[in-house]
Amino acid sequence: MTRSGGLVLGMILWASLGWARPEVIFPSEAEVSNTEVISVFQVAELKEISGIAFSEIARLPLVEKTEGRDSVTLRRDEVSKKLRELVKNSDVLKRVNPAFHIPEEIVIRIRRESLSKVEIERAVENLVGSQCAPCTLKMSLNELPRIKGPVWNIDWDQEIKPGSLMIPVREAGQFSNKWITGTLRVRKTVPVARRLIRFGERLQAEDLEIAESDITFQKEEAPELSQVVGLVAGRTLSPRTPVQLSDLKREPATRRGQMVRALVGEEGLEVSINASSEENGFIGDTIKIKNPDTQKTMSATVIDKGVVKIQ
Repeated sequence: MTRSGGLVLGMILWASLGWARPEVIFPSEAEVSNTEVISVFQVAELKEISGIAFSEIARLPLVEKTEGRDSVTLRRDEVSKKLRELVKNSDVLKRVNPAFHIPEEIVIRIRRESLSKVEIERAVENLVGSQCAPCTLKMSLNELPRIKGPVWNIDWDQEIKPGSLMIPVREAGQFSNKWITGTLRVRKTVPVARRLIRFGERLQAEDLEIAESDITFQKEEAPELSQVVGLVAGRTLSPRTPVQLSDLKREPATRRGQMVRALVGEEGLEVSINASSEENGFIGDTIKIKNPDTQKTMSATVIDKGVVKIQ
């Protein structure tokens, strides 16, 4: 089997992976498809790793020239040597500093007549896991296509999306693809509505909770709880529904025609006057205000609801 050149690109889709140390976990037993070369990507679980670091580790060959062999046994010392050499020669991996978990022996069984379902599931989990480290995945693969020889290619560069899976497989000498099909569901701990929240309601902390929810078809990164408290619902949210920023809208801290408190001076020697807001503004915006006594228009920065600071 060959691996195409962009294992990196399809991985950087979802959120950042946090601060957990990256890990590469080898099992004591593994099953792989019939390939000319067996790589780390086919055998190990890669956790908290993305981008170039993922690609460099995933591509590392563990076994070459597998023709005629039904199984391969690797010793810890020979796998460790390959990984140490890889890290030594990679500035990226030195910075990432992954932890490697390797048993005394790794027995790798090679399927001769078809793709290995175990390997395909591991590959999808590695790719999607690199995009969403804290996610829980549930995968169901249909019957896999039969492959006659060891020379074939799976296009892992394509974006692996949750939901319905369709992964192309191209066999040497064939002009059309065969397909790996199935479904992939994704769950993650995210802010959800505790109760029915109607359109136009302001979200309070007690209206929300953090819970595991199905985000298979969610197209945007889940926000932090602190990002949504105080915002206004742009649509009705059912109980237990994941809350997305696109469902919400900010409410202006000042509205056109509203009387606001305008602060003048520095902290410790600050006075306030009443003024009329000439436009809507969110916190941090610069707006025009008018002194009703002098009819003078000034610029001010919105610093709180109904409060501005004259520039």
